[in-house]
Amino acid sequence: MTVDERIERLSVMTPAQKKAEWRKVFGTPAPPAFGIALITRAIAARYQEQVLGGLTRTELRQLAVRTRTEERRPRGVRAPNVKPGTWLSRTWHGEVHEVVVLESGYEYRGNRYRSLSAVAKRITGAAWSGPRFFGLHSPRLGSLGVTTND
Repeated sequence: MTVDERIERLSVMTPAQKKAEWRKVFGTPAPPAFGIALITRAIAARYQEQVLGGLTRTELRQLAVRTRTEERRPRGVRAPNVKPGTWLSRTWHGEVHEVVVLESGYEYRGNRYRSLSAVAKRITGAAWSGPRFFGLHSPRLGSLGVTTND
């Protein structure tokens, strides 16, 4: 059976059959707590890897270095594409919270903060990604033709 045929066969399997296929292909007792769609893609990728070969150690090392480098971000840097003067608003537990983007930081209720995450933590009491809390990474922004740098 070709790789394409094996992948096609995945599309008609039940979730239970896909989990059994995971055990067979990966040799682990159960798949991680992923959704069925992600499990399906992982199995398909493993099929391709078995036929075409996987990444070399050098390629894996290069990916690890790039990942570590891209995860680092200087503190106090504004979320991408948000210009000073922009007002951000979020309703949380029925209360509207407004933040003003400054040249170096953010203002929320008369106090200055170095990051949106600090503002989100002040509002919620828990660690949040500030840009995510205020919807700056929302896929809906792109689909509506809205940008955050206006």
